[in-house]
Amino acid sequence: MTPIEIMEKIGACQRGLTKGNIELKALGVKKARAEHDYRIALRKEILRLRQLENQPATIINDLAKGKEDIAKLRLERDIVETNYSVYIESMRNLRLEIEAYRSFLTWERVELKNT
Repeated sequence: MTPIEIMEKIGACQRGLTKGNIELKALGVKKARAEHDYRIALRKEILRLRQLENQPATIINDLAKGKEDIAKLRLERDIVETNYSVYIESMRNLRLEIEAYRSFLTWERVELKNT
């Protein structure tokens, strides 16, 4: 691989990181919105169980979290959270790739000086 090719790969990784930052912001907003929706629905269900159905306090959380629509919101929240975490890891991988290319470029420079 020539130094020019290495520089092109570094540039491509940097562009990927820039795009990734924009996408990460969007995923962060989705994550926050999913958490918001889940917590509000859970709170409403807990209040309903406590006030209208007079359920024992010890099982209210389990009953509320087991309700189908609440469980679906929790699933959606967990999926969005996983997507967010995976995206952060992919950005870390891009950073590592850039560092590897930089190291390779440095090695090429040293080899060029030694010849």
